[in-house]
Amino acid sequence: MSVQKIVRNGYTVEFGEPVVYVDNEKRRRSGHMTHAMAEFAPDCFIDFNSNCSALRHGGHMPYGWVEYRISRDGGKTYSEPQELAYAKESFLDGIYTISVEKAVACDDGTIVALCLRNSALAVHFCEPWATPTVIRSTDEGQTWSEPVECIPYAGRIYDAFYRDGVIYVLIFCNEHFLGSDETHKYRLYKSFDRGQTFTEVSVIPFDTLRRGYGAMIYDTGNRLHAYAYNEADETVIDHAISTDDGATWTVEEPCFVDRGVRNPQIAYLDGVYLLHGRSASVDSFVFYTSTDATHWDPAIVAAKTLPFGQYYSNNLNLNDENGHFLLVQYSESYHRSKVNVKHMEIRIRKHSD
Repeated sequence: MSVQKIVRNGYTVEFGEPVVYVDNEKRRRSGHMTHAMAEFAPDCFIDFNSNCSALRHGGHMPYGWVEYRISRDGGKTYSEPQELAYAKESFLDGIYTISVEKAVACDDGTIVALCLRNSALAVHFCEPWATPTVIRSTDEGQTWSEPVECIPYAGRIYDAFYRDGVIYVLIFCNEHFLGSDETHKYRLYKSFDRGQTFTEVSVIPFDTLRRGYGAMIYDTGNRLHAYAYNEADETVIDHAISTDDGATWTVEEPCFVDRGVRNPQIAYLDGVYLLHGRSASVDSFVFYTSTDATHWDPAIVAAKTLPFGQYYSNNLNLNDENGHFLLVQYSESYHRSKVNVKHMEIRIRKHSD
């Protein structure tokens, strides 16, 4: 297996050989959105993907349904794909299409899937968004609860994670992609009962004009960082920090990202923060590294597809016999906006190792 290595000050980032996870080209489908993953037991995780039309808007909209597979050996093998009944039934009803933007797993193994509802009647991409819903599984994905509206604002959930018994959710309350007025706000929600109910905690005080996408992460100093994409200047991303678990926020100077990062996803792996997404030029899958979640090194181009890359992604921290690694799932064009789904493993090697 070939590995791309990028040397930084004190460590090396190793990119494993990408492998096709869902061959949509072969089945004449596409896979826009829905890359959620969640580890519900050691080495056991659920992995979602979409099964979308390759013709509706050229394959660049979630017009279809959701599938998922289960791995019980840290991603070496997977179960046969299973259809998510909620998404398939909604698609057949013809009003909403469902995406699983994020999923988390709780300490007791409960899987919480955070679902977006997109208009199946719209002719452009996936807008407008309706209010998001949540479904839960307490038997490792065998059965799911009935969908329940989890947040009363129309919008798109961009990030979620589970920490110390609490689910954190970042939503941009806007039925369309980019903010256009003062009612469009980034809000932080929490669930203290494994996804049964959600409570608004705060509004992140970003200027939301022409903003979209978002991400968040705790640093090693227990500070919560939030980020937002700025369409007006893609070389920076808005940045805010909370020192009280999201109750209040301080807006920091924007972070510089030299090639831009659309739909940013963030992770922490062996002392290094990793930020990844589509480049501003939309033809590249880029990664940034940082040791403080604030100052980001020049972009690493991990993949490039002309003229369109369509890179949309997610990640999951896992372990194997060789140590910790980050499993990255992403979509890549096989023809213009029609995409396959791929997997890539990333490892950090400290120079003292």
